[in-house]
Amino acid sequence: MGGQSGRLSGDEWQEWANQLLTCHHGPTDYQKVPDKDRGDAGLEGFCHSQGAVYQAYGCDEPIGVAERYKKQRDKMTADVGKFIKNRATLGKLFGTLKIRRWVLLVPCFDSKELVAHAAVKTAEVKAEKLPYVADDFCIVVCQEDDFVVERDRLLNAGASYIEIITEVATPEKLSNWSATNDALLETLEMKLSKLPKLQIASERAAFKRKVLGWYIEGQSVLEGLRKYPQVYERVIRSKAHRENYLAMAAVGGSASHELLTQAVTDLRDTLQQEAKELHHFSADKLAHEAVADWLLRCPLDFPEMASA
Repeated sequence: MGGQSGRLSGDEWQEWANQLLTCHHGPTDYQKVPDKDRGDAGLEGFCHSQGAVYQAYGCDEPIGVAERYKKQRDKMTADVGKFIKNRATLGKLFGTLKIRRWVLLVPCFDSKELVAHAAVKTAEVKAEKLPYVADDFCIVVCQEDDFVVERDRLLNAGASYIEIITEVATPEKLSNWSATNDALLETLEMKLSKLPKLQIASERAAFKRKVLGWYIEGQSVLEGLRKYPQVYERVIRSKAHRENYLAMAAVGGSASHELLTQAVTDLRDTLQQEAKELHHFSADKLAHEAVADWLLRCPLDFPEMASA
């Protein structure tokens, strides 16, 4: 699955989580804790009315269930430790507020062992008898889908005409990328060899360079969009939605060159509907990046040419 852009992680996920929480609780109830002045004391923010503190964590994807659990478990352990250790700092932040819930907010979690680990950590916190912890305190895990209403509201808010300017994919960039992606290049070569209009080796090589250019430039656009989490999420979801229907297009009887054109057109139209904030130049680059990605991986393929 090399070449696939992952979901939000790191600082981008923390920024998006804070937007979700502000939307959920309201800007006067949810207090974000900035981390630029000697760190964030192990929490993203807290809710005054509910006595809930939040720590957001998004690990790099894609990874397996076991590895995701391990990373999320270790993050919970480290930051619950800060919740105990930083009692002087947190006491000043909370004032008279009693904390009832410590929440780890992640893009997704899929292991019951993380819930079990939260129970162990709950007992550890209660044993410390911290002055800012309520009697019914517990640690819970939440994921993005628990905030679907807030997510959709934010995704529908948007800005206006975001254009990500990227550098042209130079021959040097193409060469550097190719040097570390032999398997993907073999897949692309195999697929392009099925196109009737690319049976001459030099023409096929030229088109392959063009496809790689689409991919590299489009990846730069995706990276730039991480500064706009709402729009980035729309793009990723739109691409995944179109990818689900590629197999149907491949058996629909269309000529191979029509499949390519239609795949670009379909995704570009979807992006212009679902991510209206995108400048049409960026939408076009993202549509071509998706087709290049699908060609490099498995989703988009062509029927074998009939024997002469």
